[in-house]
Amino acid sequence: MAVDQEFLYKTLRGFGDTGLPQQTVNMLIVVGFCVVAIVAAVLWYNNKELKKRLTSVPTSWITDKSQLEKIFETALVYRSKVDLSFHSTSEKRRTIACAIEDVSDSIILGIPATGKVGKSWVGREVTGFFHVPAKQAGMIIFYNFNSVITEIKTKGSQYYTLIIDFPKYIEQTQKREFLRVSPPSRNYDYVNVIPDTKQGMAAGLKFIATNGEYAPGYMGGKDANVFLADISGGGLSLELSQMSSKKASQFKLKKGQNFLVLLSLVDFGNKGIIRYLFVTKVRRVFIDPTQGRAQLGLSYEAQFMGFTEDTKKPKWERVSQNGCPEMDDWTYNLYLELYREGND
Repeated sequence: MAVDQEFLYKTLRGFGDTGLPQQTVNMLIVVGFCVVAIVAAVLWYNNKELKKRLTSVPTSWITDKSQLEKIFETALVYRSKVDLSFHSTSEKRRTIACAIEDVSDSIILGIPATGKVGKSWVGREVTGFFHVPAKQAGMIIFYNFNSVITEIKTKGSQYYTLIIDFPKYIEQTQKREFLRVSPPSRNYDYVNVIPDTKQGMAAGLKFIATNGEYAPGYMGGKDANVFLADISGGGLSLELSQMSSKKASQFKLKKGQNFLVLLSLVDFGNKGIIRYLFVTKVRRVFIDPTQGRAQLGLSYEAQFMGFTEDTKKPKWERVSQNGCPEMDDWTYNLYLELYREGND
């Protein structure tokens, strides 16, 4: 840049030899230096911003050490389960349930003795999954991280302690970009979609009130069926059989329309089958007239939350852009089960 300034100075000084007033020449020199300074500043700023973009990390990553410690300490206080999975090709599906025992420069995990824990685990790369309660009641935040097992200690005859490196970052794995999973039929007992009409609402509420003993018919007719293609905390996809273009038109099966969705999901705890009723909105629709099938993509708009004590009227809770916490939780537990079984 110094060479450019010298060249500019000589060039502008040349104007003085042509008879320009000295004051004009001096002004041109100052303007020229200002232009050079501005160009240099712009080039420096653009280079700085380019470096930022090249070294930026995903927005879902948390890298601040104090924030990481706070999250792991919260998991310690709430005794959150950590599902630890190995990276190697031969054991990529192997997952061990651990408990956080201490958080310091390393993460100390406790696991029951399985007979397969050995010194060969030291140096192995692992991925951990866990969740902690959010500030908002009923909300759960899921995280995952990568680390390396650095040490294994025995703790009595029935217990082992794993020591892993403190992760450089953890990643939040829910909200907005929802985890979407295709559930096997064994994980859900019933699913149906019906028009959001007065008659449809009565049928949906009866389905809930009778614990699923009453199930409304399918829109495609008595020989039709509805399958749960995939589900997430933000919505679900359904496949409807025996659905012609004529029937789809009759039910106004198009983008933007509201429909009721009835769900009976198998709980991953000890609650058996849990039933849900949602008001949903059609986000995408595809009809295959040759196969008589329709595929629907639906987002949760409102969730039935029971009846009021005084009026016995149904209570509805609007589902925010953060999705439905219960479906988030159920989907994530399903994902972990399929991950362990190697069926995802």
